[in-house]
Amino acid sequence: MTAHLYAFYGSLRRGLHNYERFELHLRYHFSCWIKGYQLYSFGEFPFAVKTNNDKDQILIEIFEINDVEIQKQIDELELGYGYFMEAIMIDKQSVKIYLLEKNTNYPLVIGGDWVKFFRG
Repeated sequence: MTAHLYAFYGSLRRGLHNYERFELHLRYHFSCWIKGYQLYSFGEFPFAVKTNNDKDQILIEIFEINDVEIQKQIDELELGYGYFMEAIMIDKQSVKIYLLEKNTNYPLVIGGDWVKFFRG
């Protein structure tokens, strides 16, 4: 088994519908804010865009996934919506995050916290 770390900011965060779908295979590590990103809303789920502006930040949850089949299923889920995967460094560890290239006139998730915005 090869463990990989993932940064989730939307429906795969704890308590949301895709988290519940994969919950048994996700090992939560911690939550943190990362700078240089903005969140936008597709309605039922968000997407993140890299801005490289330190004033922009989003809240992510870091998970470890050991099951290769689950990693593939999450890749298919995310990449199927047009996201691409990028590796970022958090606490000197490589973490995978799914992003979109740019915002195409979708609403900004003010504050960068999808759970607060979605449930607000």
